[in-house]
Amino acid sequence: MSEKNLINDINVSVVQHENDLKLYLSTLGLPQENVLVSTDERKKVIFNLPSVIEQLAENKKIESVYLSKFVAAVGAGLFDAALNFVWDETVKALREKIVLFDIEYFYSSTITDIERLKKYKSKEDLVKLDDWELIKGCLHTGILSDLGYKHLDYIRNMRNWASAAPNQNELTGLQIVSWLETCIKEVIGKEPSASAIEIKRLLHNIRTQTLSTSDISPIEGQLTLLPEDIIASFLRTIFGIYTDLKIAVSIRTNIKLIAKQAWDASDDDVRYELGIKHRTFSANAEIQRRNYAREFIDLVGGLSFLPPETFQLEFGQAIQNLYSAHTNINNFHNEPPHARLLMKYIPDSGEIPKELRYTYVKTVTMCAIGNGYGVSNMAYNSYYESMLEKFQDKELYAFCSLPKDREFSSRLKLADCKDNYKKLSLKFKGRTSNTKILTILELIENTNNDQLQNIGKTTIFKSVFVK
Repeated sequence: MSEKNLINDINVSVVQHENDLKLYLSTLGLPQENVLVSTDERKKVIFNLPSVIEQLAENKKIESVYLSKFVAAVGAGLFDAALNFVWDETVKALREKIVLFDIEYFYSSTITDIERLKKYKSKEDLVKLDDWELIKGCLHTGILSDLGYKHLDYIRNMRNWASAAPNQNELTGLQIVSWLETCIKEVIGKEPSASAIEIKRLLHNIRTQTLSTSDISPIEGQLTLLPEDIIASFLRTIFGIYTDLKIAVSIRTNIKLIAKQAWDASDDDVRYELGIKHRTFSANAEIQRRNYAREFIDLVGGLSFLPPETFQLEFGQAIQNLYSAHTNINNFHNEPPHARLLMKYIPDSGEIPKELRYTYVKTVTMCAIGNGYGVSNMAYNSYYESMLEKFQDKELYAFCSLPKDREFSSRLKLADCKDNYKKLSLKFKGRTSNTKILTILELIENTNNDQLQNIGKTTIFKSVFVK
């Protein structure tokens, strides 16, 4: 029998089945209306099914039990059940791909709650994930494309909506067969993306090989070409592995080689996320994991991404330590390590917390203009210059207000300090258009060195900084 004749016979059978079922429901005294989708809509699915199903490889077809149930449900006029079956087949296929890919990577990328993550270890635990979380995790790990994720999330919502009777009667045959085709193309008949395969290979090498610095350059090149979601997932995963107390030292050493590259390729959202995980470890008294988290964040130069309360506490202490090193003996020798640590807290934006801005600007400026005996050149060239380059209007305003400070103004009695302060003022003039700041910078530039220490008492100065 030809395929066309077979389909025609099935169409006739569908009509006959509906008539028989309605008669039977009548004899039982049960409702007959809004139970089954119309035969016309069912015929649309049956007619289009062959071209959709043939997109599956033969080995996939014989394993797709839920698709057989989908066809049966369509023929019976139960589109809500049919949509459930195709969704079940899709979820089953996603779980299989996760297991074949890298289940540890998947869990680390999908579950952000540390305590909850501990409960997910094996493939059996996949059933505990909600469907929305499953497909979101597949997006993050590269098993699904952006477009595939959007399509599946829509189908998931429609499946939930259709389950509420009598909504299924508003579904059309073309919608149902179209969603089936989407699930086949994006999941059931599709292999993981090239990006996902690259990450799987890299994670495998991190866990099993001994990497060297010569291996990093090609890895870095690969990372820069990967999508943002994949990079974010990879960063979460290596952070999770690094803070795992059970891993071998060799694995943590491998991660140290690649962590900075992954961090630099990621966006700020995932960086702040790791900072929050550090706080969570602290809150849960997981001291060793907290220490590993802090070590990782320090390693990648991410201290500015710690949670605000942690950041401000540590940043304030780093400022105080530099100030103490500067104002005590052997300051030229002692300043560089403290300046180096402080530099790690400065975000790329240069934005300094309001509560610490003045103290920070005062300390850095005092170190930069010296103490009358000179400046710690090593600290200046390596750190102070970079800090000063990041001053924005808020920091420049604090810089201009420093002559009001009695401790700072006493520095302006010293010849070298006067010259250095004026040089910085001249340098900053080209970096702002703020009229108040420019007024003070020009005042500093044009004030006689003998009068510079008293500039904070002048009428012009006071008029700018009047409260």
